[in-house]
Amino acid sequence: MSTRLLAERLYRAGIAAADPYVATRAAVGAPTFGARTWIIAAGKGAVAMARGAVDALADGGRTSVGGLVIAPAETPITAHGAPPLPLVTGDHPFPLEASQAAADALGTVVRLVRPGDDVLVLISGGATSLLAAPVDGVSRDGMRALFDGLLASGAPIGVMNVFRKRILRWGAGRLAMALDGARVHCLIASDVIGDDVAIIASGPCASDPLRACDLVDLAERLHLWPHIPAEVRDFLDATSAGARAETPKSGDLGARWPGARIILNNASALDGIADAARRVPIEHVHVAPTALEGYARDTGDAIARAAVAYATECRASLGATTACLIWGGETTVRLNDAPQGGGGRSQEVALAAARALHDEGNAAHGVTILAAGTDGRDGPTDAAGAVVDALSWSRITAAGRNPLVDLETHRSYLALDACGALLRIGLTGTNVNDVVIALVD
Repeated sequence: MSTRLLAERLYRAGIAAADPYVATRAAVGAPTFGARTWIIAAGKGAVAMARGAVDALADGGRTSVGGLVIAPAETPITAHGAPPLPLVTGDHPFPLEASQAAADALGTVVRLVRPGDDVLVLISGGATSLLAAPVDGVSRDGMRALFDGLLASGAPIGVMNVFRKRILRWGAGRLAMALDGARVHCLIASDVIGDDVAIIASGPCASDPLRACDLVDLAERLHLWPHIPAEVRDFLDATSAGARAETPKSGDLGARWPGARIILNNASALDGIADAARRVPIEHVHVAPTALEGYARDTGDAIARAAVAYATECRASLGATTACLIWGGETTVRLNDAPQGGGGRSQEVALAAARALHDEGNAAHGVTILAAGTDGRDGPTDAAGAVVDALSWSRITAAGRNPLVDLETHRSYLALDACGALLRIGLTGTNVNDVVIALVD
């Protein structure tokens, strides 16, 4: 098996270990719900999570009275079949008309829920955009401008969602508030490092710990105002002044729901990769103890140089050996004023890693690095990420492109496509951040 194929095999093992269907069916378990149980699923794992919940209910001889599944277009149907619930598709990563329609469809279902009903709310990454619609006081154009501005700013997902949920119809606990009187059971497949339920998918069933004045301070401290439209700033100012209602705070949700539970996260995928590597068998398997964060370009460089240093150490002390180094997390890309090409954060990690491997010369031979999102789509592209080695940078040049210019102008997709490094697998139906695998042979 080639090193690239082995890296892809390990990546797929990580995807399988983060299967939302399996996790949801196990988490719902033997149902103890009442006669009227609703299922609301939103996110990149919504189809699989909804199917898992339906099957778990069936295990106890029950069925749901209705619900809704909100997922991206082209979401794969689980091998267990589509859930018997209405399915609508939203837009991702930029909310357009489909996301507005999905938010409206959710409102229709919420109005049908009665006091005393049970509601299974199944949340996975991507739900923020998929059902994005603004609250009263913010226009759709203002909402979209905020999404675009925050993406361009390079802010981490936690910071972006602090601002986005503030203006979203179903964000910041507003879904739980709308289900007043029902028993809400929230299960989450986390795409946020640290698994903060108030951040994941903009916290539809979690109270908001921050006040509007805190967001103003945060925007000033992180220099985000150039990326936040004036309309949203006016909305924050009005909320701080008491002219508009604050988001739900701790205690506002009361006894309406027993809390949210994380059933999948990035560690699920990393453990799956590590287990598969040991079964190969690869002699030395190491999972990084801290999550990847920071800028994608810096991260790719650091990972490549760490892998080369490890390879050099192994050759000096152990002779012939194989090793697998595994990282997980989520980096960011800060766009500059140069013309922008296509790509995503994992592709930029891979391209930066390719440059570092090239710079390391002969010491980098035998090192292969895969960087990819677990959802199968890195940024607004058809690739999950890429697989690079010590020759990838030269191959890009030989294909007629300038890889350094592509790295500077965020054209990682074009550069990596030119040398055949892109990893295209389609949407996976899960979303638990990104993974990086370095193989040392």
